[in-house]
Amino acid sequence: MKIKLLFSFFLIIISISKANQPVSGKINKEKCGTIRYTDYLKSNSSLLEQQIIDDENNLQSLLNNSTYSASFNTVYTIPVVVHVVYYTSQQNISDAQIQSQIDVLNEDFGRTNADASNTPMPFLTFASSTNFQFCLAQRDPNGDPTNGIERRQTNVQVFQPDNAVKFYNSGGLNAWDVNKYLNIWVCDLGGEILGFAESPSSIHSNNFGVVIQYDAFGRTGVVVPPYHRGRTCTHEISHSFNLDHIWGDEDLCAGSDNVTDTPNQAEATYGCHSFPYAEICTQNYPGIMYMNYMDYSDDDCMNMFTNNQATRMFTSINAFYPTLLTSNGCLPVGMETISDFTFKIYPIPTSGFIDVDLTHTKYLGTKTNIRITDVPGKVVYESLLFNPGNYIHRLDLQQLHDGIYFVVISNDRFKKTEKIILNQYD
Repeated sequence: MKIKLLFSFFLIIISISKANQPVSGKINKEKCGTIRYTDYLKSNSSLLEQQIIDDENNLQSLLNNSTYSASFNTVYTIPVVVHVVYYTSQQNISDAQIQSQIDVLNEDFGRTNADASNTPMPFLTFASSTNFQFCLAQRDPNGDPTNGIERRQTNVQVFQPDNAVKFYNSGGLNAWDVNKYLNIWVCDLGGEILGFAESPSSIHSNNFGVVIQYDAFGRTGVVVPPYHRGRTCTHEISHSFNLDHIWGDEDLCAGSDNVTDTPNQAEATYGCHSFPYAEICTQNYPGIMYMNYMDYSDDDCMNMFTNNQATRMFTSINAFYPTLLTSNGCLPVGMETISDFTFKIYPIPTSGFIDVDLTHTKYLGTKTNIRITDVPGKVVYESLLFNPGNYIHRLDLQQLHDGIYFVVISNDRFKKTEKIILNQYD
């Protein structure tokens, strides 16, 4: 937990150059309504306050004991359903805008975002990818084909940080099974806030998911600067995976985000600063981590999670919503997962050759496909393996550029994905 320092009110904050001042046109906007939404939930349940405390204590115990340790190269693809609830035609955002948000999530959670290179050098040690990727669901709760998007025109002009948008009877759309799908509602929140999320809990809620302002969702279409790069959804999904605001939602350096590798911070950061930027809680170089997705900086200035944030998210989902990690919602109808199908890939990182070890896997049939894709999804290597079990298959990737790739092994019955890093040495 962060060191909590007490400062006198007369402490002089270090001077900051003009170049370090926020330049956004939307200064001090309350970007996130998660605290307000949590207060709403507490007002409807006298037990919730204690439940939150108990869940955090249990989570800290799991983290301290490394109960859920993720293999770095294991990828868990979470099915997403997007519920578009619109009052005007402009709010009925396009499929392309929705897909652009899925792309942003995969980049941000995979640390393949183009602006990852903007992470300041002193913070690179802490910057991390996560084990999560996302897809628009390809099968609905009834097992029928879907594109993962449903729409409804509503007579509600503006929704509030409550549960109205999550129920058909109050003008919204009902959630799909929260144990199998990550539910995202897109609507008009009136411009006061950009989104809000429900945090995971040991007591499951049928409303688990996030709500996002329609013109802050994705990075194309009707999005409005400075919240036009899809980082609002990255922020809110992180809340739903149990991350707190980086400043801990308390003033005068007393708050904690329950993560050890983020600098102490007094309050939310607005606009777009230049590095280094210090404030009352962290006055020494390198200052605060204003580029973290859990701050309030403009979308253009966000670019990182930390190692411990990634670990906290993975542990939380394993503890509270583990079936999201094994859901078949991303698989087309007719294709199934094999839950105990495992394979090993080594070495990682690789300098050009990888071994795909299928010597200890279960029977996969007489043939299977092995495919390697880059981050945008382009297939860069493909091969058909006959009688694939009980063998180690060596792949030559020397023709590929350095970077992150995904190894997909599948046939007409199953599909499993692992992540690799290619780093060819001179």
